[in-house]
Amino acid sequence: MKKAVYILTTIVFSFIISLKGQAQGYRLEGQIYDVHTQEPLAGIHVHTSDSSANTVSSNNGSFSLSVKSEEGVITFSAIGYKSQTSTFDSHQKKFRIFMEPIHISLNEVVVKSFNSHKKNKYTPGAISTISQARIRQGNEVSLQSAFNSVPGVKMDQSTLSEARVSIRGSGVRSPWGIRNIKIYVNDIPVTETDGTTRLEAIDVNDLSGVEIIKGPASSIYGAGTTGGIINFQLQRAPYGEQSIEASGLAGAFGLKRFATTYRSGSEKMNSYVSYGQQDFDGHQQHSNDFRRFLAGNFLFYPSDNRSITLLINRTTQHSQIPGALTQEQIEENRNQANAGNVNKKAGRYQNWTRIGLGQQYTIRNNLKNSTSLFTYFYDIDHPLAFAYIRNFYQSYGGRTYFTYSPDFQNFSTSFTLGAEFNQANTKGTQYENDEGKEGDIRSNVDYKNTLYTLFYQSETRLAPKTTLTLGLSYNGLKYDVSDYLQSAQSGVKHFKGEFSPRIALSYDFGEFLTLHSSISTGFAPPTGSEIQNADGSINRNIGAEKAVNYEINAKGNILDSRLAYNLSLYKMDMKGELIAQTVAQNITIYNNSGKTSHNGAELSLAYQVLNKNEKKWVTSLHPYASVTYSNFHFEDYKIKDENNEVESIFDGNELTGIAPWNVYVGLDMETRTGFYLNTHYYFNDRFPLNDENTAYNPSYQFINTKIGYKTNLMKHLETDIYTGFDNITDEKYSSMTSLNAVSYGGGSPAYFTPSPGRNAYLGLRIKYIF
Repeated sequence: MKKAVYILTTIVFSFIISLKGQAQGYRLEGQIYDVHTQEPLAGIHVHTSDSSANTVSSNNGSFSLSVKSEEGVITFSAIGYKSQTSTFDSHQKKFRIFMEPIHISLNEVVVKSFNSHKKNKYTPGAISTISQARIRQGNEVSLQSAFNSVPGVKMDQSTLSEARVSIRGSGVRSPWGIRNIKIYVNDIPVTETDGTTRLEAIDVNDLSGVEIIKGPASSIYGAGTTGGIINFQLQRAPYGEQSIEASGLAGAFGLKRFATTYRSGSEKMNSYVSYGQQDFDGHQQHSNDFRRFLAGNFLFYPSDNRSITLLINRTTQHSQIPGALTQEQIEENRNQANAGNVNKKAGRYQNWTRIGLGQQYTIRNNLKNSTSLFTYFYDIDHPLAFAYIRNFYQSYGGRTYFTYSPDFQNFSTSFTLGAEFNQANTKGTQYENDEGKEGDIRSNVDYKNTLYTLFYQSETRLAPKTTLTLGLSYNGLKYDVSDYLQSAQSGVKHFKGEFSPRIALSYDFGEFLTLHSSISTGFAPPTGSEIQNADGSINRNIGAEKAVNYEINAKGNILDSRLAYNLSLYKMDMKGELIAQTVAQNITIYNNSGKTSHNGAELSLAYQVLNKNEKKWVTSLHPYASVTYSNFHFEDYKIKDENNEVESIFDGNELTGIAPWNVYVGLDMETRTGFYLNTHYYFNDRFPLNDENTAYNPSYQFINTKIGYKTNLMKHLETDIYTGFDNITDEKYSSMTSLNAVSYGGGSPAYFTPSPGRNAYLGLRIKYIF
């Protein structure tokens, strides 16, 4: 009897406890981050599907929510970000959520530029973001469409073997690769120590977003930034997802691509691994391009106040280079290649490897540190029309900065103090090109380049709506050249340390307008190939290009926050600009003999006609536009002969390669049934092809369109099938041009690399979620 009473009492007591537990429920906790910047997000609305419980994330991105039900769905939402949902139960109580920005939101996205970690609207400077959705609106093998949608930014690319990016005119004069713009991947520098970068090693499909600073940014990012900064962010796995994805793409001119991606996102680890292979015959003769990509992007959370990132990237490129054509050759046959390039089998055969390790550590609530270490190396076989180049490159370095936010009662301030170091060794050998094979050796030179930056920034709230930002950096660069064939040409070129200050003042008038004004400076040393005299010796007198930028930015949302705008007005003065002068066939030297003025205006507009209206067939309709006006001129530009006598004067001429007007207009549409449409129109004004302004590239315009259908074939299987049409009007134009090309043998200069005509592609993406 006593045993029966004991059992009955235990059952009743357990039942009462279970009822009490159901009544009280339990607590859900977690952190919310921006998927691109990895920064905590404040003000994210968190609520259960039945709205029985809700809260808002704090300044450090954390949230805590008490729920009564044993299981259910929790939703995360905010203006400027895609809403997310996740399930919870008695076992799943902690969350680590990554929010993806809506690509149409110009001002609501949190940006990392200048270590701001605030919405773009409240961050001083011309800052633009490109979302993964905007990247995927193109053909998914090139970033040209995405970059050209940003006012002030232009990507020239006619074949996949070569790309040139310029920001506000800086970088447009580069004969190959990218210069005067510093590029990062996951906050790890990928620009070489001499200031050059190649985009070919980056797989478009691995990117989750891009953040761009337009204008000098040396105050916090160091040398080589008169044009600005481009920071690529690789994809992360959505929280709670474990999936594998396969994708394929086929198109005109022999385009073939396939890729496989694995994603896994949990509370302690986030993994993204992808492998892809791409082949493209090209629209020109001798323009085949083959790529192989392997990327791993890992994020670990050993504790609540520490995260560790690991980046591994390996890329192979085998590209033929068709070369530029004359106007007569373009008219004869746009698809032909330069005869010299074909004879010499010009191409680039390169393997890149990048490894980066980073840590973000919250030491105290008001003290944080971010540190990254990296190594980057490649080997290249590079037959050209005038030589055969074989290089081996390896660099290593690190970047670290502390952010301290003391608890001041008045004038609350955040301080940033940091440093960046990068050292590279290049072994370069140049041979005669014997029809695509190595001939007699011409040169055997080693370069040891060392670059360092120390930087400081403070951000002070002078009043509730007024913020003052101060920045200062000290930068140094040294080239150590060892010539093994001509020892007299060995030596060291040491650029004196440069201070680069920045000051910005911001005032928030409300939702409709935040006004920013700033003065910033930047400098860009010459690359290793630009410091040489005609005889190969080091030019001891050459110096860095220097820029001073005066700017006003207006950012806001009007018409019931449906229309977002971002306006920039700037005046940038460049002095000591490097001017190229061809002194003999295939021999170009550089001197600081140029002074230019860059005056411009940039406008971005984005309008939400419909925003996720589930009751209509068209659930989302977003028109957008960007307009760029560039009034760039040479202020002081004189060419001197061998006797130091003025030979030519170009003062007042238009800046070579710069179009006065660029216009980009697009429309994005999504439907309830899964169909979607992305279309855009692009106009590029005519621009001078030489410093004399005697030859011009004609204006051109085209329309690109992409149509697709997304659906779930079953509970765990997502599909996306799409087709695209580029250059629908079959415009005959050349995006990539060889500026200041020189004619030989009485022929015309070879300025033009023709862009593809009308073409189409078809793609399929299938993702299985475990």
